[in-house]
Amino acid sequence: MKTHNQQRDKLRAFFYSHTRLQYKKGETIIRPEDDPSGVYLIEWGFVKAYTITKYGEEILLLVRGSGSVFPLIWAFTGEHRDVSYEAMDETSLWRVNKRDYLEYLDKNPDVMPIILDMAIEAYRLHSERVITLSFRTARERIVSFLRVTSNRFGVEKPDGSITINAPFRQSDIASSVNATRETTSRELNILKKKNLIDTVDGKIVIINPEGLNNILG
Repeated sequence: MKTHNQQRDKLRAFFYSHTRLQYKKGETIIRPEDDPSGVYLIEWGFVKAYTITKYGEEILLLVRGSGSVFPLIWAFTGEHRDVSYEAMDETSLWRVNKRDYLEYLDKNPDVMPIILDMAIEAYRLHSERVITLSFRTARERIVSFLRVTSNRFGVEKPDGSITINAPFRQSDIASSVNATRETTSRELNILKKKNLIDTVDGKIVIINPEGLNNILG
């Protein structure tokens, strides 16, 4: 039986035999009004999925990093909701057409646990976002967001600080926690003044993880 890493390597090898595409920061990969041109695997970089409300406000739904496949739901059901996919920084993707992707999975069921893991992770992240939005204050919601993203994309340093490698903008955080950009900016600055977080090279660094967690009780 193949190990998890072997299954991931096998799935990557399949994608790497197809079409490679590179996107600049801010470039749209899939528009809500268009059918996706295939199924993508992220070689490196970060891709965010978001929707626009009827009031013109962006809501961040999900961020995927290296090794992730998207859009998962469309690949199996053909449903493409009003969701946009955008490169958060320089990003390299591999694209396979839907028919070849499904045929590959049908012939290689041993890689299905990897796809299932991604689907479960997406469900878990949506659940955690619901929990985040249940906090009463914007500060608590922002701290919850930072905690979740540090668990996914954080790299711990010898001094105990954690750098969140995904390039989240203040507007991304605001749209995810249902706060205005002004409120988000103010609350992040307060956390900085309390020496709980910092920003280095455009990335958020959690200086004091325990102190940050204490805000949530």
